[in-house]
Amino acid sequence: MQAEIIHTQWDNRDALVMRAGRYEAMAVPSLGANVLQLTYHHPCGAKMDILRTPPCAQTLLDDPYAYGIPVLFPANRIAGGEYSYDGITYRFPQNYPNGVHIHGVVHNRPWAVEETAAYGDEVRVVFALSTQDASLRQHFPIDLVLRLECILNKNGLLQRFILQNESNVTMPFGLAYHTAFRVPFVQGGSPEDVRLHIPLEGLCADDPVDRLPSGHVRPLSHYEVGFTTQSGENPLKAPLDALYKAQSGSGQAVLRDSATGLEVVYDADAQDLYWIIWNGDAKSGFVAIEPQTWLSNAVHLPHPERHGVLYAPPHTAWKCETRIYAR
Repeated sequence: MQAEIIHTQWDNRDALVMRAGRYEAMAVPSLGANVLQLTYHHPCGAKMDILRTPPCAQTLLDDPYAYGIPVLFPANRIAGGEYSYDGITYRFPQNYPNGVHIHGVVHNRPWAVEETAAYGDEVRVVFALSTQDASLRQHFPIDLVLRLECILNKNGLLQRFILQNESNVTMPFGLAYHTAFRVPFVQGGSPEDVRLHIPLEGLCADDPVDRLPSGHVRPLSHYEVGFTTQSGENPLKAPLDALYKAQSGSGQAVLRDSATGLEVVYDADAQDLYWIIWNGDAKSGFVAIEPQTWLSNAVHLPHPERHGVLYAPPHTAWKCETRIYAR
């Protein structure tokens, strides 16, 4: 298949359909630059619908974290909805119990399409946000440019997040993707056949009300240990909503259909030190597997750098890459 980008409409919104190799992806700039659909046509004839795709925009707006690949920046929970560093305070909506902020402020706003290119067997789309936009600057009162590069080729979907700090101060930050995978992902398959293997070290202990982590790590339950085995565990066996510390040096999650042997692989960045697993009520046909750079609320814990807090010095660019592919 010749690589191509098609400018189209999805539920009356501008959308970009990317095609390369045996993959097809769709992103909607006005909905957080969310890649809402990723499909792979296997040589054996099987169709793999990798991501959970909403039927319409309103469904996504009503439940924005349960479809596609929402970008969480800053990632997950922050006590009091704010943090300060280098003389700057970053403030976010208090949208969770006890005044906590959750899930960042970029997944629910339009991103500009900065670049599109199709060449040979690869396509590339670059989405961008800037704090020159007053609505974003109220949260990040410094000069920042955020870019999300989506590259589709025979090796799957690569997403490269770039934070460009154009200010004169250092900014602490954390990034996550609230990636919702369809279960089952093989068309005509059964959810009972799906197994998840993910390299977890331990459960991050948190408060039962506001879910702010303490910094302590607890042993995995018998069910959670099953995810760390080579054969994996059924991700819809029981409800899950937890943050885990990743095993050192291992950032790859694998969903496997045991009936066909087909797999979906999620390669995290080496800077992703944590995973979140969330499956709603375990009956809705999806599991969110979320690579995350920092421990939620780490900016308010002692020695935040030990919990994955990253620091962008003045006039520097930071990059993080993840990749999703089938095999």
